Amino acid sequence: MLQQTWTSRCLMKFYAVVAASPASWETHKIAERIEQRILNSNPVMEAFGNACTLRNNNSSRFGKFIQLQLNRAQQMTGAAVQTYLLEKTRVACQASSERNFHIFYQICKGASEDERLQWHLPEGAAFSWLPNPERSLEEDCFEVTREAMLHLGIDTPTQNNIFKVRRKAAPFVFGRDDGQPLS
Repeated sequence: MLQQTWTSRCLMKFYAVVAASPASWETHKIAERIEQRILNSNPVMEAFGNACTLRNNNSSRFGKFIQLQLNRAQQMTGAAVQTYLLEKTRVACQASSERNFHIFYQICKGASEDERLQWHLPEGAAFSWLPNPERSLEEDCFEVTREAMLHLGIDTPTQNNIFKVRRKAAPFVFGRDDGQPLS
């Protein structure tokens, strides 16, 4: 895990506990729920925004600003997460020993047979934009990402629409190594 992500998690956890400590049980539960939603956003943001680079297996390819919202009594009442500077070029080009964004490998390694059919993703296909698929990383856990998405309110049908490869766009999106269209 990236050190900055770990530090963010520790600071949010600390602040959620400190900000809610003298407050009522209800305020504590609200702070706990906000904290949990922020923490649940991390696996999703890491899957869609982190990649394996030469220096780090879980390198963030985006910036993240987390704003904790407090009331006058310094109790946590909300939060906002903004991302910026996503390294969009990584989708099409990586250094020889690097990998694309984690989510692509998660889908290829973690999708069930039914999901592969539904998402038009052939089993065992090699994609030129997904180099080094043989490397297994802790970050390749698709189930963690799916579960975090559920906790954030992204239901299974919506997730399926996100992961579904549009049939006409598939050769352009995944760039099959053999040049054949997906069928």
